[in-house]
Amino acid sequence: MSADAAEPSLWRDRDFNVFWLGQTLSGLGDAFALVATPLLVLRATGSLHKMGTLTALVAVAHVLSGLVSGAVVDRVDRRRLMIACDVGRFALYSAVPLAWWLRGPSYLLLAAAACAGASLGNMFQVAAITAVANLVPRPRLLEANGRMHGAYAVMMFVGPMAAGEVCQRVGPVAALAVDCGSYLVSGASLLLVRARLQSDAPRERVRIVEGFASGLRFLWGTPVLRAITVLLAVSSLLLAGRENLLVFYVQRGLGGDDRAVGQVFALAALGAAVGAVGSSWLRGRFGFGACWLGGGACIGAAMLGIGVARSLPLLAGLGAVLALGEAVRNVTTMTLRQEITPDPLLGRVTAAFWALLTVPAALGAEVNARLAERFGVERVVLGVGAGLLVVVLVGALGPIGRASAPRA
Repeated sequence: MSADAAEPSLWRDRDFNVFWLGQTLSGLGDAFALVATPLLVLRATGSLHKMGTLTALVAVAHVLSGLVSGAVVDRVDRRRLMIACDVGRFALYSAVPLAWWLRGPSYLLLAAAACAGASLGNMFQVAAITAVANLVPRPRLLEANGRMHGAYAVMMFVGPMAAGEVCQRVGPVAALAVDCGSYLVSGASLLLVRARLQSDAPRERVRIVEGFASGLRFLWGTPVLRAITVLLAVSSLLLAGRENLLVFYVQRGLGGDDRAVGQVFALAALGAAVGAVGSSWLRGRFGFGACWLGGGACIGAAMLGIGVARSLPLLAGLGAVLALGEAVRNVTTMTLRQEITPDPLLGRVTAAFWALLTVPAALGAEVNARLAERFGVERVVLGVGAGLLVVVLVGALGPIGRASAPRA
């Protein structure tokens, strides 16, 4: 009997299902924000540069939060921390619709709320990843990550279409209000989870800076994690701000409206759902290395295609291929990191990993926006696609190409 067969189905695991459902519904709010936020910037400023600047600022907030979030997650009660983050984000993002309706558009308020919310979001996501590693048996970890990512992707399929309709009929401010309510749903679901969200192993009382450094040391000392981190950092630099580029290209390049933006994002999310659900089967059959490299190849090829696409349906289809590749690469990477890292260190390793990926994203969002304004979105996207394929080639020649990493 296989290890999978010996473990009960995740569909019968009450605590995981409550956690999964709460985060799925929260993902619907994220989908509304994904469409609403760039549209709010575009309505308030009319500038692609301002969209890129906001993306860069949010990335910086993620980095700064990442310097402390790992040590905090590994020291405190993870459930209480996540609930506090949900309440804080609800308060922050609620201020934007209220001010917009009462006083009119404010780019500065939107930027402040987005940056503070991103800091809390980083803390929440680090804690959530460590929580999943304790909610389910290790043989079910890849399946659990696939379900989490797949459900989120489904919400990104349904949500943008709904958000596009709301933005078209009522305006993007109302769409952002939906995101606010999703944080209350997430917090309520966490109150209903009865299981502990961390192991019983002794927790280290490390200082904040020392905690981040210990996460970096673990990443650098594990060859396959080191290679993944470096190559994903390069990919992060190249792909930074891609949503902004797509929104701008759909509306200003292809003449689409707010509804078209939602539809493009929704169809792309369908690819992410397929990739997430299929990740467990793919890694079990082909191994980690092939999945990681294959996912990267899909991303690079899709970006090249988007650079020459001249119709909305073709662009949406290529977006689905891109999202599928990202889902496979992300789910398998997350699971491998959870499998390798001891639980008392998992928060610090996760936070360090994300910080190293977010730093180039902060730079890339600004650079890509400026390049797109100067040379055109199409040329920038083509350059990104070519760079991503080079990343895949380099990965195939190192530890990633040799990693089979069969399921635990």
